Amino acid sequence: APEHYDFDIDGPLLQGRTDIRFVDCGDVLPDLAVPGDHQRRAELAIRQILRGGGMPIVLGGDHGITNPVLRGFDEVGPVTIVHIDAHLDWRDEVNGVRDGLSSVIRRASELPFVKHIVQIGLRAQGSGRPADYEAAKSWGADLISAYELHDIGMDAVLARIPDGGNYYLTIDADGLDPTIMPAVDGPAPGGVSFVQARKLIHGLVKKGRVVG
Repeated sequence: APEHYDFDIDGPLLQGRTDIRFVDCGDVLPDLAVPGDHQRRAELAIRQILRGGGMPIVLGGDHGITNPVLRGFDEVGPVTIVHIDAHLDWRDEVNGVRDGLSSVIRRASELPFVKHIVQIGLRAQGSGRPADYEAAKSWGADLISAYELHDIGMDAVLARIPDGGNYYLTIDADGLDPTIMPAVDGPAPGGVSFVQARKLIHGLVKKGRVVG
């Protein structure tokens, strides 16, 4: 393991452990002639990684990849979703598409093993209609706007997340402030800072088990 001291993690990389392996599982490539094949293969890949004892770190195109990824967690147990995003993502459908980037959290809320949802960094128009906002509140999602986050701080936000959970952290790039994440489709000022995101990750690791 590298021996340099890393102030981002308060110690050397991996804390000096030698029993941790990183494996690049490659891209999930679909058959482009088969609609929905990408989602099917992504779900299968995640389920196999989890069965092998791994923790998936998934990088993808738009936020719609979260839907098939989450479905692969059905054997993990109760999952708490922690979601950084400028947008609510509770649209039921957009032009007939129900599994796309604007419906991520709505579809996640329908999974029987998703027990808690915390959404952080919401701001501007938020891509949702008033009915979507009401659906999120009725389900019980904890909606924390970027402005509330900046007022109360990430420690207070962490205190609202139940302890001892299996945490799935999903970050839409536009949830972060455009001063550090400018290359997004709909930049909105006032987003989550690097320091706040770091504190959230550290806090979740201390609270319970980050599963993906």
